Amino acid sequence: MTDNDKRKYFCVDSCKVIFFDVGFTLVDETECWLARCAEQAAISGITANALYLELQNICRDNLPQFRYLAQKYGFAEIAPYRCEYEKLYPDAEAVLETLSRNYKLGVIANQSADLTHRLSQFGILRYFHYIVSSEYGVSKPDLRIFQAALRKANCSAAESVMIGDRIDNDIVPAKQIGMKTIRIKQGLGGLNRIHNERERPDCEVSCLTELLPLFE
Repeated sequence: MTDNDKRKYFCVDSCKVIFFDVGFTLVDETECWLARCAEQAAISGITANALYLELQNICRDNLPQFRYLAQKYGFAEIAPYRCEYEKLYPDAEAVLETLSRNYKLGVIANQSADLTHRLSQFGILRYFHYIVSSEYGVSKPDLRIFQAALRKANCSAAESVMIGDRIDNDIVPAKQIGMKTIRIKQGLGGLNRIHNERERPDCEVSCLTELLPLFE
């Protein structure tokens, strides 16, 4: 689909706030998941390659990633997620800077309490007016975290757009409460497959830069 086609079918005239997921949306988590699989392999005796391949299969079925992997193999001990291996996508800051000229930006993410610090370390915290993460006591895909974000931004679902990589955590719940949705096909979430209309986003892009024509 060309940029003109995307603009034709995706209208943002009423949009006031753009919300972003973090993992595989703003930051590349590839090294985090490879490291986690390697650490889990040392604990469980299953090879890191086998674990990562199974993780990819789980993502293709739109299931809850590592949590489902742990359930499948019955891990007694679960390797932690190492956020120190996260890398900001190269186009993230430029895209956020451009969008922030005309829109308020926010974050809705299943991240730990240090999310604000990490966004600051990446140099992008200044672009966000609203940050809502699992420290609020609920996590995606629970609708309450999206509703909390809308309340914090003082906008309606129809006045907002949710951008994320995962169909289960980002697209389905955001659509359910009436937000416009853009799926960014990066990382493990990019392996998700659309099985029905409930899972179909309003638009899909392959990188952050492709967002800019949609919001011109």
